[in-house]
Amino acid sequence: MGTIKVVIVDDHTLVRQGLRLIFEGVSDITVVGEGTSGDEALILAERLSPDVILMDVHMPLGLDGITAARHIREMSPQIRIIMLTMFDDDIHVERMLAAGVDGILFKNDDSTEILEAVRKGTVRNPYLPKRLSQETINRILHKSKAENFFHELSPRETEVLILLANGFTNKEISKRLHISVKTVETHRSNIMKRLNLESRAELVNYALKNGYIESLLFLMILLHILKPNV
Repeated sequence: MGTIKVVIVDDHTLVRQGLRLIFEGVSDITVVGEGTSGDEALILAERLSPDVILMDVHMPLGLDGITAARHIREMSPQIRIIMLTMFDDDIHVERMLAAGVDGILFKNDDSTEILEAVRKGTVRNPYLPKRLSQETINRILHKSKAENFFHELSPRETEVLILLANGFTNKEISKRLHISVKTVETHRSNIMKRLNLESRAELVNYALKNGYIESLLFLMILLHILKPNV
């Protein structure tokens, strides 16, 4: 078996450096690229064709890790995707599994577990953190398969939802996704109706509860929404 080529995608420099140091200590894994956003992950996946992408879930700019994982899974199904997260709640784990990832790691896992995940994780047998009980794993896997966790929204609507929740305007979303402003407005309207939401604040709150954004970012966005126009 040859060397495993890995791409690391995380917006925190220290995380990327720490992971690189772990992989530099072994002979069968080599880091071939690094990125800071889901958008960069797509580019690196196409350009470098790595064996494994180790990717953060929450990144403030561009696509989040889970949405990027879904695109990479469609574009390059041979690439194994392992998600990095700080959250061990059912919602986050369900979202990652629903995206078809090959493994999940917590950012404070030790080097032995990180190396094991990179070497072993597959879609059919995803690598799940040892700290999760088998009962929890079985419940999440059963729920994820039974409910189709993303049944409410299409992949494009999910992208628009994440960008809206992260504070992007319709015009900014239009440029980022290469679609017209009118199309963004249509997606936004469909999202609000489908999820029974009536305001931007409710949309951001929905995104927080369902693991699309983190609590600190939620507070910053909500304050921005509620402040008076100047």
